[in-house]
Amino acid sequence: YDLLASEARLTSLFAIAKGDLPTEHWFRLGRPIVEIGFQGALMSWSGSMFEYLMPPLVMKEPQGSILNQTSKLIIKRQIQYARSKNVPWGISEAAYNARDRELTYQYTNFGVPGLGLKRGLGQNTVIAPYATILAAQFSPREAVQNLQRLRSIGALGRHGFYDAVDFTPQRVPEGTDHAVVQNYMAHHSGMSIAAVADAIFEGRLRERFHSDPVIESAELLLQEKAPRDIPTATVRTEADERSKDETETESPDSRVILDPIKA
Repeated sequence: YDLLASEARLTSLFAIAKGDLPTEHWFRLGRPIVEIGFQGALMSWSGSMFEYLMPPLVMKEPQGSILNQTSKLIIKRQIQYARSKNVPWGISEAAYNARDRELTYQYTNFGVPGLGLKRGLGQNTVIAPYATILAAQFSPREAVQNLQRLRSIGALGRHGFYDAVDFTPQRVPEGTDHAVVQNYMAHHSGMSIAAVADAIFEGRLRERFHSDPVIESAELLLQEKAPRDIPTATVRTEADERSKDETETESPDSRVILDPIKA
């Protein structure tokens, strides 16, 4: 939670606006950059949709800012990654198809390899419908199409979309390629409602949040521009944690020797 690409930035902005923290706190949040196409996006801990897209439910992300550019790029990357695995897109922290002795679904964070600093992200494929709904703030057309696909495989229940669909082979029943995690999370439903409201009413929740003079006084922090030069962050993955997809696409490490005598 010391990264700008996390829900911590909402806390930081609010505390600075109130005067509880100095402005320097915002710039203490980590800003590792990953290259997506020819642009740079902020890295998060787990590469999940929640870390990136929960704050803009109420926080503005000005055009041209590193935050706005990141949000758009990570949605693009999530879609690309899901397409490579032939599954619906939208990976975030969620319940998955494993239960404890009381038959309660287990819960953890999931994300896209390369977007997150956490190791082993390629070992699981868990798709969370609420992650797609969060993305509707930026890509409504793609989100609706993906939700229709999720609905076609049984992800829509009586009270809305279930929390997740697990495509991880080790946790899928024999004879099928996925397992619907049939539970609901109140906070995921709440974020979904807020995201739909922002998408339909053109960011009304953000407008209300920023209409407060206290928040308005700190808005300049959100204008931080995206870097032109991309200092890429390297995420090392232990060999025994690499998935097949990761090892096939990962390029080998290289070392440039400038002085052979000292090498």
